[in-house]
Amino acid sequence: MRAVKERMNLYITKSIMDDLRHAIPARERTRFVEEVLARELRRRKLRAALAASAGAWKDEDHPELATFEDVNRWLEESRKGFTRDFSKEWGNNG
Repeated sequence: MRAVKERMNLYITKSIMDDLRHAIPARERTRFVEEVLARELRRRKLRAALAASAGAWKDEDHPELATFEDVNRWLEESRKGFTRDFSKEWGNNG
């Protein structure tokens, strides 16, 4: 199913518009601007989520992860079950 599109008029500086015209062919500009906006909006949402979750982790709640060695041990243990064979994706069947 195709996404519903809405028209939007923007005012941007002439120098940016000149750069856009020079760098992006006319029929690709809408997609380019949409991709750039989507990427920036996602970045801002992630930044807001990080800011909102700041302080959620408390060292006293995780005494088993007090040292770098503890963290490395936990990482090694948690990764043991997550092996994946990429030979099919990479074309190596040997």
